[in-house]
Amino acid sequence: MRFLASMAMRSRSQAVMAATVLAILALPLPPLSILSAAVVGLVTLRRGIQEGLLILCLSGFACGVLGLLLFTHIVPVVGYVLLMWLPVWLLGGLLRVNRSLGSTLSAALLFGLLVLGGQYLQSQNPVDAWRELLQPFITSLVDAQLIDAGVSQQLLEVLAGWMPGSIAAGFVLQSMAALFTARWWQAALYNPGGFREEFHQLRLPRFLALVTLLVLAVTWFVPEVGLPTYLTMLLLTGWLLQGLALVHALQRRLGVSVFWLVAMYAMLLFAMPYVIGTLAIAGFADSWIDFRARLGTVDKSDKPG
Repeated sequence: MRFLASMAMRSRSQAVMAATVLAILALPLPPLSILSAAVVGLVTLRRGIQEGLLILCLSGFACGVLGLLLFTHIVPVVGYVLLMWLPVWLLGGLLRVNRSLGSTLSAALLFGLLVLGGQYLQSQNPVDAWRELLQPFITSLVDAQLIDAGVSQQLLEVLAGWMPGSIAAGFVLQSMAALFTARWWQAALYNPGGFREEFHQLRLPRFLALVTLLVLAVTWFVPEVGLPTYLTMLLLTGWLLQGLALVHALQRRLGVSVFWLVAMYAMLLFAMPYVIGTLAIAGFADSWIDFRARLGTVDKSDKPG
């Protein structure tokens, strides 16, 4: 992956080529969209907002041409790549100015709020819109005998009910994953170890903890899945990332084996809801207790013996 970053930074044309090829490959392989957006983020972080915007525009044009040649459609392809790149370009420009992952994550949560609000602007009841979109998918599962027809309607209702919040939270996670990758590439090329130290210090502002408490209180009194639930999902996404930063920082400061990090990420695959909830709670608690400050600045992994 460092080779990819190095290639993108050699010249403007290679950065455009890397972002474009990865974006087109991301159509059948969605995880590659993170790397594609990370190229735009890397250029923005290293060379500035204007250069990042230029790469975004040139790559968008190239994707449009390829979309027209390969799929005979240009608007869906360009819209898709801009949705991937624009948030990372904006977040990269913000991080370049404020040099704070915590503040940048707060901005990403605001973008997630805009995504959530956009669903309500597009449809007064986004659950109904998602139900309509998901119906053919559920029907195809029933036709393929992957699910029983008797539970198909219940499954449709559950999926449609959670989709608005999931889309907003997923948007934040994907944008931050691309930004983290870009920052990691930048550190690997120009400041080895810099991203690790920056990530270990990631903290959301205290006022977001207060907002979270308020939203949780509203959710308690409005148990039905709706806007308060979606806001809770969005905020917990931020605390999840702070929880991850906390665990990484504690692992290094306490000098424990990296095996614990490997085990944590493995558990994310096999026990995702429980691990995500635990990490989010840890991140939220850290906003009040500040575990890293209480441990001081001693880094046992750097001590001899």
